[in-house]
Amino acid sequence: MTPRATGRVRRNAAIIALTLLAIGSESNFAPIAAVAASSPASLFAQQLLREAITPPAAVIAHPASTVVCQCEGPPAMGHVTTDHHYYIVPGPPTALEKFLTAHLPKGGSYDGSTDTTNTSNGTGIISIAIDFSADGPHVYLKRLAYSMTRRTPSTSWLRIDSQIVWVPSRTAAQSVTGAVSATVTGYKTTALSGSEGDVRIHLSGEKLARLVHELDALPLGPTNQCMESLMGFRVTITLKSGERLVVVNGFCGAASESVSSPGGNLNDAGYVLSDHSCTFIRSVASLFSANSVPGTRQALHQCVTWSKSSAS
Repeated sequence: MTPRATGRVRRNAAIIALTLLAIGSESNFAPIAAVAASSPASLFAQQLLREAITPPAAVIAHPASTVVCQCEGPPAMGHVTTDHHYYIVPGPPTALEKFLTAHLPKGGSYDGSTDTTNTSNGTGIISIAIDFSADGPHVYLKRLAYSMTRRTPSTSWLRIDSQIVWVPSRTAAQSVTGAVSATVTGYKTTALSGSEGDVRIHLSGEKLARLVHELDALPLGPTNQCMESLMGFRVTITLKSGERLVVVNGFCGAASESVSSPGGNLNDAGYVLSDHSCTFIRSVASLFSANSVPGTRQALHQCVTWSKSSAS
């Protein structure tokens, strides 16, 4: 049962689920779906892999000869594009881990988290992840994942994966056109079990045009997978055609707005927008009087706190 967290919720960064195995060769596992080599995501992944630091004595190995694998579970934030290299490195995996965490690539950060997995034959694998700033508007995950296991008494296998989540620009069909009115709903309390205490205002004219302009300025974001999400507000926009667009604020690894059409008759009316700088939720909160929607204002405060911490 999901605990209720009125007005406050812990917001963790999105995590890509990694299952690390040290048995068999890479051919034993289903390959990760790859995009064309010339795609932006693939180019980013290749560039990041070139920035990875390896020990001076590391020797690159052919994939067919290696016995260290990294198999991803379902990604938590959209499509992950990867590239990887294999190496033979002198010394045990523990010494290799120590070297890698002491020699981070420029811009990389390490949170001290190490995953150790033992397979049925007792061969262990150590994995660490080096993260880089990835705030969009296109790149929302930028990570080097290292997997290492013993090869001989004096050498180790090392696998380095670059992981990129790249989101394209919005299409013309994903812009809001023909808005005639909007209903904006803020909340007195926000909780993982549901936001309560609806406070509604109606917009038209200049205020509506300004809000739609700010919504259209947001870039597309990744579609995260969350069991829990906090809703800070809801905006229902009525168009000249009679169709409605519903914009729901949420937090699932990052601040975002989900746009949908209840009628399902609009093209591309089902997408996620990134609000990393909290611009749109700030504009929505400003439409209400100071004390009328404390839940929505708390959601704004938490967005700002998260935005500052993710930028540091």
